[in-house]
Amino acid sequence: MITLLPARLKLLHFPRSHLAHVTHAIVKTCVFEDTRAPDYFFSFTENAYEVSIVASESTIDHDFLPFLTGTEDSGTSSDIYRVLQVDDEGGQDASGKRISDLSEPLAQSKFSIFYMSTYQTDFVLIKERRLRQAMQTLLDHGFQIDEDSLSLVDSLLFPTASHTSSAASSTIHANLSSESLVSTDTGSTQPEHGDPEEEEDDEGSGGVDIESSVLPNELRCAGLNPHCRSSWAMTVLKILSYPELIQQDPTSHRFFSYTATNEGISLIADEVMLELFEEQALFQDEDSVPLRVIQVNLAGSNLDRCGIVRSISQPLAAEAHINLLYLSTFKTANILVSADDIERAEEILTPDLEKMRDMLSQVVLEPLQ
Repeated sequence: MITLLPARLKLLHFPRSHLAHVTHAIVKTCVFEDTRAPDYFFSFTENAYEVSIVASESTIDHDFLPFLTGTEDSGTSSDIYRVLQVDDEGGQDASGKRISDLSEPLAQSKFSIFYMSTYQTDFVLIKERRLRQAMQTLLDHGFQIDEDSLSLVDSLLFPTASHTSSAASSTIHANLSSESLVSTDTGSTQPEHGDPEEEEDDEGSGGVDIESSVLPNELRCAGLNPHCRSSWAMTVLKILSYPELIQQDPTSHRFFSYTATNEGISLIADEVMLELFEEQALFQDEDSVPLRVIQVNLAGSNLDRCGIVRSISQPLAAEAHINLLYLSTFKTANILVSADDIERAEEILTPDLEKMRDMLSQVVLEPLQ
């Protein structure tokens, strides 16, 4: 089942060296905001290449950006993103197939997506101006979408329309025809890219460097017990904002991801970090396996590029039957597979990364409408 969440989000990235600049914003967002509000959403991911933040539009614009003004190698999305929550009975054991199945029709229809696997569920971020088209695509390919979400997207993008009855909401699928799709785009474009249509004309011949690295650390995906917040809140803040207090080698690269909504909190971290938490504070599956992460630097922002999630998940999950978790960040793709599968996954992805380099060289961009 796919559910549209009420959160309206923006994306932000900056180098790890700038982490101290936004400590106040992180503390405010994690501790002092109402984490039980229906529209609460905050995600922090740090890898070898960047720190990537996903948060509400107001949080990014008012709490983070003022402290990053003028800093190099940082940026934010000009688009607003909406969140589709993907719940599946298969859970993490079927996450690879789920990622592949969801990303394929969206890639074929030229949607750029931002995918986030977490302990509780999966999230697919879609640009708000193309939300209605994306939901139609998923409906057309047999995915179940919560009926209230269908009504919600219609009322959000067309606030004068009234869809209060169940009979009205049941007809939305039929009404989402290509002729009736209306864009809410205000004409803004990514500052990192300029106008996508212009880019297709003048950048198609340029080469694109794609760098990948495999972290030696073994990682786990776990949940945080919200009833034990007082016992783990300070630990989370240290990990997010003061890594030098807990990291033995501050010069080494780490991978850490924290995603919180009003329904749950997810961590992806190595064993050293997880040992900082009390046992009762963590939710962990007894049969969970250690994970390794392949980090792929996509040579700049990937927010407008279509087919990246599919080009990675399809050969692993659909063809080689390797299960995976996937985390998009502003500039990178992070593929998490069982430690036992890491060598095979690397072998499979190597030629596909070459194909992706060719794809990015041709500037496969999401259309404005």
